[in-house]
Amino acid sequence: MLRLVRQRWSIENEWHWVRDVHLAEDTHRYANRVGAPLFSFLRTVVMNLLRGSGFRSIHAGQQEVAHDISRMLALGEGSLAPGTA
Repeated sequence: MLRLVRQRWSIENEWHWVRDVHLAEDTHRYANRVGAPLFSFLRTVVMNLLRGSGFRSIHAGQQEVAHDISRMLALGEGSLAPGTA
């Protein structure tokens, strides 16, 4: 039973909380418009790319690659590790 509860909260903490707090998904003007599913999809892609590149924290990943276009493009390769250039 405890394993099920932990699994439930891991989904909440790893996906929904990050989307609400770090990506401010619920506060955007387009949250209730037609384009909302597209932006939600793009956020999911960014989160998966950052996590696939070794970033445990989405916020830390965004901060680390935000000003380096070559690192952003390298995210899709999966070879980018936190703290590397």
